[in-house]
Amino acid sequence: MTEVKTKYLPVRLLYDTWVTEGHRVPAGTLLDVPLDAAKFLIAKGKAERADPLPGE
Repeated sequence: MTEVKTKYLPVRLLYDTWVTEGHRVPAGTLLDVPLDAAKFLIAKGKAERADPLPGE
C-alpha cells in the first residue's frame, strides 16, 4: 500500500481567518496549509501565495 503525502503551501493571510471555532488567525500571518485549503483561501481572496522566488 502506498502512503499519500499531503502537499502543503505557504500562504500569507490577507484577512483574519478562523481555522477552528474560536481560534482566529490574524491577517499577515504566514501559514503552511494543505494544497486544497490554499487554493480555497486564494480563490476567495483571503490569502496570497508566500512561496520564495526561484533561487532564493
